[in-house]
Amino acid sequence: MRFTTPRQKAIVIAVLIAVDLALIFLFDALHSEIGSIALTVLQTAGWYLVTRVFRGPGEPLQAARPWWRMTNRPLLSAVFGALYGVSALANTIFSFAGYGSLSGWVSILGQAVLAALFLTSASRLRALARVPA
Repeated sequence: MRFTTPRQKAIVIAVLIAVDLALIFLFDALHSEIGSIALTVLQTAGWYLVTRVFRGPGEPLQAARPWWRMTNRPLLSAVFGALYGVSALANTIFSFAGYGSLSGWVSILGQAVLAALFLTSASRLRALARVPA
């Protein structure tokens, strides 16, 4: 299944966020470190999965996206990469300031992985845009 329209993508993201919020409230109520770690793994995997099923204008619907392609546009990939990178950096600073925990470090790792994937996508998409057709 591929999602190509903004409406379809918005619905998928809304469902992901709703599930995410429900799990956050559940694990917060349980005060579970293991639950928080599991949530981070699920969030990271979920956002990566979304990038596999979304398609932008001009992208083939049937072919699988390359592992590195997170969006259809280099600027969008760069913005998401920067946001995840800044979030990982800020959380690292807070962790060193004494607010750290194992689940916090796993969360930072998840953010760093997504930042690296989005920035790789931005770089490769820019390179593809420069190649003459």
